[in-house]
Amino acid sequence: MLARGVRGKTGMPNTGPLLRATRVGALDGLRGWAALSVVVYHCFWQTFGVLFPETHTLIPALLGNGLMAVAVFLTLSGYVLTTRRWRRNDNPPLLLSAVRRYIRLTLPIIAAVLLVWVLMSLQLTPTKRAFEITGVHSWYDTFARFKPDLMAALSFATLRVYGAALTQNYGPFLWTMVVELWGSLLVFAISQSGRALREPYTPLLLVAVLCLAMFPLAACFPIGALIALLEHDGVLFRGEPSQRESRIATAALLAILVAGALVQMYLPGLLLPALLGVGVFLAVKRSLPAQWFLELPVSTLLGRLSFPLYLVQYAVIISLSALLIVWLEANGMLNLTTALLTALASIAASVGLAVLFLPVELLTLGLLRRIDSAWQRWREPKARGAAVPST
Repeated sequence: MLARGVRGKTGMPNTGPLLRATRVGALDGLRGWAALSVVVYHCFWQTFGVLFPETHTLIPALLGNGLMAVAVFLTLSGYVLTTRRWRRNDNPPLLLSAVRRYIRLTLPIIAAVLLVWVLMSLQLTPTKRAFEITGVHSWYDTFARFKPDLMAALSFATLRVYGAALTQNYGPFLWTMVVELWGSLLVFAISQSGRALREPYTPLLLVAVLCLAMFPLAACFPIGALIALLEHDGVLFRGEPSQRESRIATAALLAILVAGALVQMYLPGLLLPALLGVGVFLAVKRSLPAQWFLELPVSTLLGRLSFPLYLVQYAVIISLSALLIVWLEANGMLNLTTALLTALASIAASVGLAVLFLPVELLTLGLLRRIDSAWQRWREPKARGAAVPST
């Protein structure tokens, strides 16, 4: 068993370092660049990797490291959710937290899935012909290759996306939502369990080890939660980084990014990208130049677009990307240069569509604020009643 949390001299949990070290803007920016990296990986590395082997070189791997970016994304989610909830007295009930998280994920997913359904219904997804041209298996040969059905699409968006959606999959990239939802419920359950509050490390560590053995990328979520706990209890990242620590972290970050690109090129598998993604997160936490870059306006914008960008890229790849590939091939113009231009157009279209998707995000966040307000209004009279001694 691990030690039951590190406490300050007063015997109370040491929460100061966590609040000082957490840079919300930098973490949002990191999430945004990770989402963009996934889109670059899908639109360029994956789509044209067989037809044009030149796409599987160092620079594309640096710019679009999909698996490592997903690992960063999941580590961030575990960290942020734990940071917001740990050892607080005003957390909502477990059921309400679960419903809130489900709504946060599901409403945007429904909008993205309906977009895919519309494109398929209008026959704007020539993935069969795109596969015949590009030859990438487990890509265009499996994307949108079934008859669209509205009820099946809604079933996928509201339920099957959080399990094993093997048929009529309207969003193959949304496999991460399985980790996001069930990892969130794990954090919620542990953060509100009296026994787990006394010793939270062991259950999270056991889950992380189990995930590393079965599906390493899923381990990033509990690892992110463990990092948040270590920071909360004053074991990790005490205070702001020194200049020397920042220089070391910056050098480590650059080395990890290069290592991640080499792993993507030469070492297939999930374990190393998962561990390197956690390394990116840890290095960013202590690298002042990285935090400066991730707080720039462009990074802030990408942070706002991160979830919409992740959701809409599939719709672009099965429609715009596939249509351009088919058209270029039909006109004898498909080559490495036009493939690069197609990838850039697809990336730009994904970003633009994510911007148009922002009202869905705002609607979702507004609904969550209403739920939070209703909970607070219901809770306040009870809190006042509990504070009045009985006579």
